[in-house]
Order: sequence, then C-alpha cells, then structure tokens
Amino acid sequence: MTDSDIYDKALVVADMWGSMRPNKSFFGMTRDDFAKKIFASGEARKELAQLDTQVRDALNRRDKADRIPRRVVLRVVNGVKGDPEEGEDSELLAAMGYLPHTARSSIVSAARKIKNAAKAADKTDEDPEVKH
Repeated sequence: MTDSDIYDKALVVADMWGSMRPNKSFFGMTRDDFAKKIFASGEARKELAQLDTQVRDALNRRDKADRIPRRVVLRVVNGVKGDPEEGEDSELLAAMGYLPHTARSSIVSAARKIKNAAKAADKTDEDPEVKH
C-alpha cells in the first residue's frame, strides 16, 4: 500500500467501522480513538493540497508577469544591435549573453562545412564506382 493510498484506506476503515460496528473496540481503540489517530494525516494532505494550489497560482502569475520582461529584454537587445556605436558585434551585447554577429556567422559557416563534408562522405559510401 502506498503512502497516498493509506489515508484513503483509513477513511474507508473508519467509515465502515462507524456504520457497521460503531460501539465495538478493536486493538484497544474505539472508532473515535482511531479517527483521532488518522486526523494528522488528513490535515497534512489538506495543507499539501492548499500549497499545491498556491504553487500553481504563483507559477501562473510568474508566467504572466514574465511576458513584460521578455518583451523589454528583446527591445533593449535590438536597441543595442541597432545602435551605431554598439551594433551586432558589440562587446556590450556579448556581455549581456548574446552571440555577436561575426561569431554567429563563423559558427554557421563551420556547421555548413561539416554538413557538406558529411554529405560528401555519404556519397562516397553510396557510389559503387568508388573503390575502398
């Protein structure tokens, strides 16, 4: 039995005990004694459910609030790129965590060379005229 099942099972036991044998004691406990012993487990579950709701609400508020900074950051970065004294290769842009234009071009160029080399190797493997 898992932790999540035990409280549900305890509620069934308490309910059936109360409806079928309300005046009988088991293991030295009355039905009311049993209810007192499982009470803390139910309260903890209620608290967790409330906290889960609060976390979901906070996440939704955060996601909604993040829309503004996302737009503002993009606008500032575009402003840096478009500034004649800064531009796309700006030291400031790199310090902000963005890849300068020349670095991006170098990466794209290198990736293109690797891709073309891989295609050429594949053609060589497929071409029956080429002897290994």
